[in-house]
Amino acid sequence: MRDPREGWRRTGGWHRRGLSVAALMVLVLGAAACGGDDGDSSAADDDSEEAPSSQDATDLLGPEDAASGEPVRLGLVTDGATQAFDNTDELRAGQAAAEYWNTHRGGVAGRPIELVTCETGADPAGASDCANQMVEDGVVAVALSQSAVAEAMWEPLHEAGVPTFFFQNNSEDMLADTESSFVMVNPLSSLMGVPVAVAQDEEADRIAFVTIDVPAALTLFESGAADEILGNAGLEYDLVRVPPGTADMTTQMQEVANSGAGVVHVIGNDAFCIAAFQGLAAVGYEGSITSISQCITDATREAVPGEDLEGISILATQAVGADDDPAYQLYEAVMATYGEDVEDVDNALAMGGYTVTASLAAALAGAEGEITTDTTAEAIQAMAEAEYPGADGLTFQCGGSADPNQPAVCMSGSLRATLDAEGNPASYETVDSSEVLEGL
Repeated sequence: MRDPREGWRRTGGWHRRGLSVAALMVLVLGAAACGGDDGDSSAADDDSEEAPSSQDATDLLGPEDAASGEPVRLGLVTDGATQAFDNTDELRAGQAAAEYWNTHRGGVAGRPIELVTCETGADPAGASDCANQMVEDGVVAVALSQSAVAEAMWEPLHEAGVPTFFFQNNSEDMLADTESSFVMVNPLSSLMGVPVAVAQDEEADRIAFVTIDVPAALTLFESGAADEILGNAGLEYDLVRVPPGTADMTTQMQEVANSGAGVVHVIGNDAFCIAAFQGLAAVGYEGSITSISQCITDATREAVPGEDLEGISILATQAVGADDDPAYQLYEAVMATYGEDVEDVDNALAMGGYTVTASLAAALAGAEGEITTDTTAEAIQAMAEAEYPGADGLTFQCGGSADPNQPAVCMSGSLRATLDAEGNPASYETVDSSEVLEGL
């Protein structure tokens, strides 16, 4: 195991290392971009409450404040339906969010939102076609929840001066843009927020990162960013690299148990994580376990006993299935009223389309006068702090204040989902990573 201070280096800030977290984010977020079965999408179980009644929905939606006049054209892009997956619920839920905003929130500057949609087919050429369509259709901003080809769409839009508003993205150029690019989720807080929060809650002073040994999973550590983030949090760490395809990790997990690590954070695909979880159980590890959502699939739930899954904490970006969460309650009410065509409401994909559309609309609350691409970017840059539509207790504010080293980022908070014995999120709590990211 590696000395946590070995190779420590400060090079004047995270942005000077070229945001090498990008490759790791492909691993962490890639499955969701393809409609994969992740922890967020499994949050609702068979015992969850039914959708709100008509009266409940009316109360949640609030009084009407109808928009009128010439529509404001906003774009919403998804990878859509392919032979491998179908993400079109993102568009349906986004359309429902726009209808809610037009009926109850006054649209944008009092004018109704006209949502222009496009599907990339998860193909770079399709992404470029969607970007060109958005420019030709005169949209003033483009929203996107998640995509395998987001950068191929962003580049031509950025060159054309069309503001982009993405739920999550890892593009170095996009995250560094100070003019017209906006990203809701902070890649760094997504990667480190949950294990650091759990270590602080448990008063642990050491984290063991059990990581699949591929370049994409190691960039955060090799760049020195992990050193700085964990140093800011007062934590030491061990990096345990395990080759892909390792079926028995008992030896490595015994080393972890002997190291005194109070938290183990597992990064890999579900097969990798299954072996890690089984190895930790075999050696009797008694500390806390955290992971990424891609580790928790139906295969994981089948292979790992419920008593070993219960209590594991994973990153979540939305409070899917949390019936006591006001933001999720509003989402359900919007879907019940305007999203009858949404096929799977209790799914992170659908809620992602809703969340990014509602977030863009909220960011434009201060827009007034003529609405153009320039005034749209200015309005988002100058927005007041707003409630995050994906979960209660989180706020967002674009314009560079969330993370000065990544000026496009609008939020440094995230969610910690704790699994139940069935491997589904039983509870969510907010995680604020601003302090440990400060000074990078």
